[in-house]
Amino acid sequence: MSRSHRILWNLIAGAAVLAALAVVGVVLFGSLKGWDWSKTWQYRELLFRGWLSTILLSLGALVGSTLVGVLLLLGQRSGLVALKWPCRLFLEFVRETPLLVQLLVGYFVIFAPLMSRTLDDWGWNDKLVIGILLLSLFEGAYLGEILRGGVDSIPRAQWDSARAVGFTSGQVYRHVIFPQALRRVLPAVAGQFVSLIKDSSLLSVIGVQEFAYQAKVYTAKTYGGLEAYVPLAVGYLLLTAPIAYLSHRLERRYRDET
Repeated sequence: MSRSHRILWNLIAGAAVLAALAVVGVVLFGSLKGWDWSKTWQYRELLFRGWLSTILLSLGALVGSTLVGVLLLLGQRSGLVALKWPCRLFLEFVRETPLLVQLLVGYFVIFAPLMSRTLDDWGWNDKLVIGILLLSLFEGAYLGEILRGGVDSIPRAQWDSARAVGFTSGQVYRHVIFPQALRRVLPAVAGQFVSLIKDSSLLSVIGVQEFAYQAKVYTAKTYGGLEAYVPLAVGYLLLTAPIAYLSHRLERRYRDET
């Protein structure tokens, strides 16, 4: 099939899919009664502030979870038993208990008694900061396991060859192991970052005024429902879709280079 024919068939298939989605959307949303988008517009600033808080939470937790994941990776690969086993136990605890329980216990039992007053004195939003910390620890545990799997997949000959030319342990990781491991785990890392953004909605249980929290406030004030949750879904999609797209682009680029 020539390139022009392939483009034509892609356009036809795309138009057919869009038409089918439009029909489904009209049927589904047309069957729902009582829509009042004027209330959504009236409370647009409330929802927008929640969306911005979710962006801030996600960016902070993304950086924090990456740091936690790398530290857990290095800790598990350390030759020190006193460092290796605490990292392993922490990973197992985080992975085998629900995030909701971790948020409640972590906030009310651990971090809030220790940090809330100090953060308030500094003029910081204590719930936001503690929420970023808790989310970073949870997502960082999964990210650490992903990175460990990627590093362990590198053949032993790569390590030996790097040390044979005089690389230190840090140089081996930086110049040889990490670039190859990242290519192998990139889809899983991107998926974890997407999960991080979606998991941030659970921080509403400790009072963090993020997107899902503000949607609940909206429904409580207006007795509305779908008028808040449709923008909620679109807002999260706007945050997660670019990450998925970037992941596919990088994955394709790395695949073409190999």
